[in-house]
Amino acid sequence: MKRAATAAACLGLIGFLAIGPSADWLSPGARAQAAECTWQRHSKRTVAKAHRHGRTRRVFHVKYWWTCEPTATPPAASLPAAAGAPTAPPAAPEPEPTANRLGVKSAEYSYTLSRPSVEAGEVTIELDNRGEDAHNLNLRLEGSEEPPLQIPETGSQERGTAHFDLPAGTYRLWCSLPQHDERGMHATLVVGGG
Repeated sequence: MKRAATAAACLGLIGFLAIGPSADWLSPGARAQAAECTWQRHSKRTVAKAHRHGRTRRVFHVKYWWTCEPTATPPAASLPAAAGAPTAPPAAPEPEPTANRLGVKSAEYSYTLSRPSVEAGEVTIELDNRGEDAHNLNLRLEGSEEPPLQIPETGSQERGTAHFDLPAGTYRLWCSLPQHDERGMHATLVVGGG
C-alpha cells in the first residue's frame, strides 16, 4: 500500500515537473500529499561549448525544476496556554525599499541604468555584467575632487553589489578599464534631495 502511494506521488511529481505547480490534474491521494508541501522553483545556469563559424564559444542555458519541501506540522501543545495571555502574531520582515536600489547593466561598451534617478541617502547599486569582457563601475559627484566610489572589476556574466551613502547631486558613472570610458562606457545618475 505504501509503495503504491509512493509510486503515485512520484508519477504526480513527474507530471508536476512537466507543467508546473498546479494540483488540479493530480489524483486525490497525490493532491493530498501535494497540499502537505511547499513547491519551490529552482534554476541553474549551465555553460556549454558550441562551435559556430569556425570558433568555439560559450553558450549559457538556464535549467528550471520544482521540488516539494514538506511543510512543518505544528507540534501538539503539551502544556495548556496561560489563560488571558495575549499571543502576538510574528512580525513580518520589513520589505527592502526599492526606491534606493539601482541596477546597472554593463556590456561592451555601455551602461544601462534601471532608473535615471534615486533618492539621496543609502543607495544599493548592483552591477550586472552582461558583456564578454570584465567591467567595473566608478561614480563621482560632478565637480568633486574626491576619489570615486567603486564597484570592483566584475567578470563576464557576474554581478557586483555595493552600498553607498550618496548626497544629492548629479553623478558621473564610468568604467575605468583601459579604453572603456573612451569608447562610451559612461552614464549619468541624478540623486534627488531626500
